Amino acid sequence: MLDILQLEGVKPTDIRKEDGSIVISVEPLDDFMAKQCPNCGGKLYKHGSRVNHFADTPQQMQPVILEVTRNRYRCSECKSIFMPEFSFLDDKRRATSRLIDAIKRRCLNQTFTHIAEETGLAINTIKNIASDYIEELEQTIKFETPSIMGIDELNLAGGMRCVITNIGMRSLYDMLPDRKQDTLKPYFKNLPDAEKVEWVCTDMWRPFKRSFQDYLPNATLVIDKFHVVRMASEMMEKERKQMQSQFNKAARLHAKKNLRWLTLKRPNSLNEQELAMLEDMSKTMPKLKLAYDVKEGFYKIYDCETKEEAEKAFHDWAENIPTDLPQFNDVARTVGNHYNDIFAYWDAPFRITNAYTEGHNGLTKVANRLGRGYSFELIRAKMLYNKIARSVTRVSTKATPTQELVIGTGSPVSAISNKDLNFSFSTKYKKMKTEYGAHIPTLVEIYEEENEIE
Repeated sequence: MLDILQLEGVKPTDIRKEDGSIVISVEPLDDFMAKQCPNCGGKLYKHGSRVNHFADTPQQMQPVILEVTRNRYRCSECKSIFMPEFSFLDDKRRATSRLIDAIKRRCLNQTFTHIAEETGLAINTIKNIASDYIEELEQTIKFETPSIMGIDELNLAGGMRCVITNIGMRSLYDMLPDRKQDTLKPYFKNLPDAEKVEWVCTDMWRPFKRSFQDYLPNATLVIDKFHVVRMASEMMEKERKQMQSQFNKAARLHAKKNLRWLTLKRPNSLNEQELAMLEDMSKTMPKLKLAYDVKEGFYKIYDCETKEEAEKAFHDWAENIPTDLPQFNDVARTVGNHYNDIFAYWDAPFRITNAYTEGHNGLTKVANRLGRGYSFELIRAKMLYNKIARSVTRVSTKATPTQELVIGTGSPVSAISNKDLNFSFSTKYKKMKTEYGAHIPTLVEIYEEENEIE
């Protein structure tokens, strides 16, 4: 019979279809009887046989089952029982090693249900293989510690998770199961090359700062611009909602539809019609227009070129908050509570913010795309270890040739003369690969494309 399996040590003896699968019967090639007992060296005799079934890689778009007949042997001396061992079989998973390898390559990109239907394995078996594979990835793939780190939170798989990004590379560095200090402190304490982190960009949630400040010796915290200016927009929204509450239902819906997006926009992004509406607002809704102007005054702080200009702009803004818009005083107090971390924005060599915000938005999109009942651990692996996204941030370099000192005398180095020293230089260059994590824009593209296909 033609060997359609190409598996070492066995030969196919029969092939048939059964319950939607291709069943291939195989038998061992070698004569196990000729071997002695591995325990005592005694003579072996046949002791029946056993038929086991193992899943193999699909053929003709159908699951394949190997029906393996293995003779059993007993030692005449120590009475131990043995069966032939095949390197291509995984008895734990009841599958061939090549099928398990194929599942590992696909389990982070395809659904478990789809893989189970193709291979004939149970979904729980697919999950267990994926779990083992994720553990392997954890041990073998290491990302370079970012010099500019983003720390954020993300609602994912039924809980608030901590997300760590490499802002400079716009990549996902790691994801933690929660944002509690009991989790974060040990993480940063054991962070490899912690001294490489120079800047940390995050929001104003104090536990983030308390978690890393003792373990990242060279890091300066910069509170993200988006989280700061958003406070002014929220206070303006508070005024808009209060004003709309006085309207009837029809007018309230009309105002929400037209005024909300108008007031949230910056003046330079308004079209002519919107600019005219904004001008008209100063006559019809003067207090809302005033709230808009106060909001814009706060935004303009970040238009300043230097830290001194920004600090002066903030103090001028805070001193001129209108008395009939007291909610903006809360913004001023919050800035005062985080003053140094907010104005560190102007100490950085470049403006650390856009990549952070874009990264958060991108991860939110991917998380929503993946949020289909998967566990946090699997979603984390799907995002963190995506090969295509990782390849974008992978850098290859050549190592410099090494100089080897060869000493042939056996004497202490201090006692060796120049004539006793031989130098040899390696001419081989070893290609080094450095990974910085999964590129977030690429992750977004991948899962958006999958969404379009479905």
